[in-house]
Amino acid sequence: MTRYPLANLRVVNFGWVWAAPILGTTLADMGAEVIKIETKKRPDIIRLLPPLLKDQPYEALYAHNTLRNNYGVSLDLKDKRGFAMAQDLVRSADVVIENFSPGFMESLGLGYAGLRKLRPDVVMISLSAAGQTGPLHNIVTYGNIISCLASLDGYQGYIGEDRPMRYGTTIPDPLMGIYGAFAVLTALRHRAKTGKGQYIDLGQWEAGVTMASGPMIDYAMNGRIQRWRGNRDEMLAPHGCYKCAGDDDWLTIAVKTDEEWHALCEVMGREDMANDERYGDLYGRQMHHDAIDAAIREWAKGQEHYAAGAMLQAKGVAAFPALSIQETFLDKHFNARNNWVEVEHRLGRETIAGMPWRLSKTPGGVRRAAPSIGQDNHKIFCDVLGMAPERVTILEQEKVLY
Repeated sequence: MTRYPLANLRVVNFGWVWAAPILGTTLADMGAEVIKIETKKRPDIIRLLPPLLKDQPYEALYAHNTLRNNYGVSLDLKDKRGFAMAQDLVRSADVVIENFSPGFMESLGLGYAGLRKLRPDVVMISLSAAGQTGPLHNIVTYGNIISCLASLDGYQGYIGEDRPMRYGTTIPDPLMGIYGAFAVLTALRHRAKTGKGQYIDLGQWEAGVTMASGPMIDYAMNGRIQRWRGNRDEMLAPHGCYKCAGDDDWLTIAVKTDEEWHALCEVMGREDMANDERYGDLYGRQMHHDAIDAAIREWAKGQEHYAAGAMLQAKGVAAFPALSIQETFLDKHFNARNNWVEVEHRLGRETIAGMPWRLSKTPGGVRRAAPSIGQDNHKIFCDVLGMAPERVTILEQEKVLY
């Protein structure tokens, strides 16, 4: 059985930023030939996000991870010749991806109706902020705003403050990419059975709401509105992140059972708290969380965060350091599972994140570094469309391929 189960799948990706590239690269990791179409006249935002590799333009490290295994071609779709070449690529494609505002692809002549004329069984997926229909389908937004619309930020914040707090990253973007990959594979399975393609409308707002399903249903069924609780948790107490002896070293602790609570008290040398009836069950610990937090903070400030986490883990308590980027990169367990991959980029050898899943028979893998804009013009247009190399060079010079 092949190591790359999607090796015979061709994907043309018109999308940009994060969601669409994540979708394309997820398929590429499993062997699909993903052709990313872009142009320097309107570079993909993800290529501009700091930090940059060696301060080179368009060489954002986010893009180096997100666009791995892709082929990169440059096309000016407003030029008739470039548009015709894009149509030819669609004719050869199984899947087409886009994540522009609703109606944009139609304005170019590359909407689903137009693509079906080029390839009747094509699967097309559109990833937009609020879907292709509905009163707000044309809203202008970014992933971090979607987390507000999806109520994710509505119950995230510090205790005692009167405002919510956004997540540290745009979680709905990669989430929608993964959802999109599942939707595409489902549509391809349908095509394999029926011979018919289909159109997939995936809304980022709706994808984000799936992460808040519990609070949403709580409101629908009970009329309750969940508010922010800082690091507290309804099912665990104590539950928090505590400053340790280092300059910026922190320890996370989560206690669920009475046995875990007694083990924590033993490690802290606070048997008096273990025997205090105020903390004798989860409800009591929830009610006296402030006092417990104060005791843990006093103990933790004299502890090395790795050592403290190891002591608690040995006693069956869920505890571990809140790792920095550096600590995660160097972590022995993380590296033992080969979670970092080295690839040859045109600017030198670099390390990127590997794949988070491991299939025993068809594992996929990282085969090539992210392309620069137009890096694969000759390969794709010569090999896929059968164009002469000289013709591709002329089109590059005339900035049809740019």
